[in-house]
Amino acid sequence: MELPVVPPEAKQPSRFFFAVLSGVVFFAAYASVTIGNKTIDALIYSVTYNGSYLAVEEIITIIVISIPPVKKALDYVKQMANSR
Repeated sequence: MELPVVPPEAKQPSRFFFAVLSGVVFFAAYASVTIGNKTIDALIYSVTYNGSYLAVEEIITIIVISIPPVKKALDYVKQMANSR
């Protein structure tokens, strides 16, 4: 039986969505930031905060899994998982 494989780049949008959602729901009390005389609400703060580190992480992930030895090792692990 072959297991479905979801590529890492397909997981990021849902991870971003739930990170922003939890930021708005659970951390709204801490997310109100005042810059000058303007207050940034929890949604904008959460999108900015989570987007900044998730975008960098996604770029690094794509670069690492594109390295031939890493790609070969991942294919080997997938093959082993599907053969059981």
